[in-house]
Formats: sequence, structure tokens, C-alpha cells
Amino acid sequence: MAVVGSGPAGLAAAAQLNKAGHDVIVFERDDQVGGLLRYGIPDFKLEKSVIDRRINLMKESGIEFKVNTEVGKDISFYELKAYDAVVLATGSTVPWHMQLPGHEAKGIHFAMDF
Repeated sequence: MAVVGSGPAGLAAAAQLNKAGHDVIVFERDDQVGGLLRYGIPDFKLEKSVIDRRINLMKESGIEFKVNTEVGKDISFYELKAYDAVVLATGSTVPWHMQLPGHEAKGIHFAMDF
């Protein structure tokens, strides 16, 4: 099984597939695994050692991680067809600007910018 993206959804999917007995490989375009957990949550709320500890446990359970691997650039979509199933858990690095009252107020920030 292939999982594209190593944020919270990708890690949860990989863990559940592994628990069900599947061989799992996770593709991550960044240089480290974790997505929003690593790059979006500040250390004072979630220390990166917690993420690293969980990733190491996942590796020990047989999950493989390929970082610096962007689908469509480093691996083609067609190469993913070799897997029995593919989970797309890519998240979003581009903010979605919702046209809601107050969206332009001072102190309103997109999560990734913040």
C-alpha cells in the first residue's frame, strides 16, 4: 500500500494499514515526516521529539518512509499504480481564503503562515 503525504491523516492511514497486516510505504515531499504536526504546530505545543518517537515506532513496525519524494516530480502517478491501493493524504500548503464576515480583521492568519 502507498500513502502520499505524512501529515496526521497520512500517518493515521499508514498505521491502520500496517496494523491490518499490509506492507506500507509513505511518500513525503518534504525532507522530514510529519506534515502539519512538524511544520505547522510550534514546539511549545508539540515537541518534535514526540513526532520523532512515533515515526521511529512506525519504522520499527515495518512502515517505510520516502522523504524528498514528490508525486508527479520524483515519482510518477503511473508508478503508484504498482501498489494495491493508494491513499492520498496530501493536506494543503495553499490557504483557502473563505469569504466570511470578518475575514479581513486584524489578527486573522492562515495556519501555515502563522
